[in-house]
Amino acid sequence: MREILFRGKRKDYGAWVEGYYVHNFWNDGEDTIHLVDGGCCTVMPETVCQYTGLTDKNGRKIFENDFVSCRQYIGGNWVEYCIERGYVEMKHGAFGLHRIQGYYRPFKDWMEDYEYEVIGNIFDDPNLRNI
Repeated sequence: MREILFRGKRKDYGAWVEGYYVHNFWNDGEDTIHLVDGGCCTVMPETVCQYTGLTDKNGRKIFENDFVSCRQYIGGNWVEYCIERGYVEMKHGAFGLHRIQGYYRPFKDWMEDYEYEVIGNIFDDPNLRNI
């Protein structure tokens, strides 16, 4: 079964937390978002990202809005000159890589032949958009 998991930055001190997404409307009209995993905390809504269900070559979970570097496996070898970079996004109902070159490709089209590594995210490392 697929794991449904989210992460977001805490509103109080900015640390990343993972858990289950709960959306509440309080009586005062303030819209709050909580990630609940053995407790709950308020997170910045703009930082909430969904887990793709994939891990990188180091076992790190790949989330929406992560920057990812990937290299291709050709003829039994990892090819260093075929490195692609981009950020993870949900488009047309599927997670994929929005490449720095400007176009989107769903992970399902190239999972078998590539190795991925999370190198940052758009919130903590916005400069990676330009690499």
